[in-house]
Amino acid sequence: MSGNIEVQLVATPAHAAVASALFDEVWAATSMVAPEVIVAALHSGGYCALARLNGDVVGASFALATNSGILHSHVTGVSKDHAGGGIGTQLKLHQWFWAQAHGYRAISWTFDPLVRRNAWFNLVKLGADVVSYHEDFYGELTDAINAGEHSDRLLVHWRVSAAGTPKPGAFVVAKGDDVVVPTPPDIEALRREDRNSALQWRSRQRELFVLLSQPDARIRGLNGGYDYVISVANDKM
Repeated sequence: MSGNIEVQLVATPAHAAVASALFDEVWAATSMVAPEVIVAALHSGGYCALARLNGDVVGASFALATNSGILHSHVTGVSKDHAGGGIGTQLKLHQWFWAQAHGYRAISWTFDPLVRRNAWFNLVKLGADVVSYHEDFYGELTDAINAGEHSDRLLVHWRVSAAGTPKPGAFVVAKGDDVVVPTPPDIEALRREDRNSALQWRSRQRELFVLLSQPDARIRGLNGGYDYVISVANDKM
């Protein structure tokens, strides 16, 4: 991707409206995050930023302040014409350094465990850790991407150090009693082309993620085949 990516904090209602419009564009929604909600969240100590490429807005990220020491990143989006160009990475890095400057110890967010590219981005490229799994986390969603789907989500924490820079993750190797949970190569395409197969993928993942209810069970990361690796033993690696 040619050109310079610049990330800037949202500081005015007008820029909040630009961020809101970007989210609506990406998710084909209406008021997915209303401008007044962004303004109110910023007034309460939250975070919102715009990514510009050669001056044009191509991405945005919005996070909520908490008193838990963990900044909750509600949504980060990049326009479809610029997906895969490193803009999402720049937004998340900007958010990480903002969280560091404001004394947060981690950033949390959720993602659909069926979306392989997001799993790789979150767990391997950024180095976030899965902390829990939730069936129908948001209930029924109506945007163009999620309408008609169960809103199952993995919650991750991306650790923020008091100094230095974020450390990327790595693929893990399944061992011993570990259980692998496969991901489809492209769930978004599958939902368009074979709805029943997409629903079966959700059911299979749900059956395996039940293991996370066991004491000490946890997702250690992704293996080289883009499967989640669940440790079901008391493994503190």
